[in-house]
Amino acid sequence: MRSKDIAGAAVLAALASLLTLSGASTLLRMPPPFSYLVFDPSEIPSLIAYFSFNFRVSFLVAVIHFIFLLFRGEFIPIGPFMKFSAVISMLIGFHVAFKMKRKEIFCVMFSSLFRALVMTVVNIIVLITLFRDLILSVSSNYTIGLLLILLVTAVYNVIHVALFNYPVARAIVYQIEKIKKLKY
Repeated sequence: MRSKDIAGAAVLAALASLLTLSGASTLLRMPPPFSYLVFDPSEIPSLIAYFSFNFRVSFLVAVIHFIFLLFRGEFIPIGPFMKFSAVISMLIGFHVAFKMKRKEIFCVMFSSLFRALVMTVVNIIVLITLFRDLILSVSSNYTIGLLLILLVTAVYNVIHVALFNYPVARAIVYQIEKIKKLKY
């Protein structure tokens, strides 16, 4: 990995960590009982790294932020693991779709749906093993409660990528590229 890539990863991971420390990563929460779902801007630096550098740099940003969250995140270690799983699945989704040489809108939707699918599997495991009470707080019928949580979480994941992370990251990368083109 080039020193430029390592420096970019370090700066973007620091930005993700600062967004977490600032409290910005907890401002936009879903209402209870889904308040563990947060529209978190600290995911955006990983996506900026993907668009500005490459998959390896974006993965490094996500790993460094994950390590930071293990010390300063919410509901350690489950919260940081869930965040890492969501970010990595989003990045893998973009990477796979871009490798298929599809239009960017396809890549966004593929990434959104891939993240929703991966997180559905991860959530089934976590919910069934650790959060039976949460499932039953949504519905007295365990299966219906689980399905409702999974549905809301899947919709949240699609929205988080397609209408939150992607547009903000793309706008920032666009502005960075515009600044780079200016003649001094």
